[in-house]
Amino acid sequence: MLGKLEHSIQGQLAVNQTKNLFFFKTEQSLEVEPGFLKVLQTMVNQSEIPADEVFAFTVRSVLDRIYAVNPYLRIGVPKIAELEQIYRQTFSQMKRTNDLRATLREVHYPALVSWLKSLYPPEFLKSLCFAPSISGVVYEAYSARLQVALFQLNLSHIKPPVLDLGCGRRPHLVNYLHSSGIEVYGLDRHLETRAPYLEQADWFEYVFEAGQWGTIISNMAFTNHLNYAYRHDTSQFQAYLLKAKEIFASLTAGGSFYYAPGLPFIEERLQPAHFRVERKSVGGVFVSHVTKLQG
Repeated sequence: MLGKLEHSIQGQLAVNQTKNLFFFKTEQSLEVEPGFLKVLQTMVNQSEIPADEVFAFTVRSVLDRIYAVNPYLRIGVPKIAELEQIYRQTFSQMKRTNDLRATLREVHYPALVSWLKSLYPPEFLKSLCFAPSISGVVYEAYSARLQVALFQLNLSHIKPPVLDLGCGRRPHLVNYLHSSGIEVYGLDRHLETRAPYLEQADWFEYVFEAGQWGTIISNMAFTNHLNYAYRHDTSQFQAYLLKAKEIFASLTAGGSFYYAPGLPFIEERLQPAHFRVERKSVGGVFVSHVTKLQG
């Protein structure tokens, strides 16, 4: 039953995946998939359904959809807990009234819209209120060989341990380096596979210990988000600067940080006595290699 319910949840999310919840006629545009409604009614009527697992799965699925639309959002643990509480309250209301459609329309959707609005600055919301649909951001699953060539990695001399920061759902580079006998780890907030050398976490929640990494690689991940905050979202910029400082400090002496896009506004402030910066342009994107000279 749990598998069937999870499948129906994914189906319901897919029905509305292009709907803009900030649209001023949101309630008129959202749809309820009949199969989802049927399975949900069964869940409401049965007490043995593992509700906690369902809520956790639903929250993960919703976050996946949100990040597919705007990967630059930061949704911390407190906001995730708020989202789960919305689903718990919706379910409780459904059990009390047994009117699923009315609960979705009058309780759930307004609460979900309010929660989503809290993630964005008011100026951003104004530009979306008249758009009934939205599109997602497509991220390229860069091959391992492409990244090795992009950063000109010499696998015979790469300094372990290696961290792929923002390795992606399918950590191609991590798997490639691991199969090559290199001590490597991958960090990403979304992972489709599990392995002892992969950790699912947000880089803001992960602690980069001083002198921890011989090599850090981040292709179109951390520095891409830092550049976005620098240009478009000042509310996150300071947090990114502090995390960047922590990441540089986590390199061992002689350690390297390879990343794209580059960070010229940070690199020009790195002390030459402590860091060596190499930068090149590839297809209009700056690719940087920073070496820590002192511990």
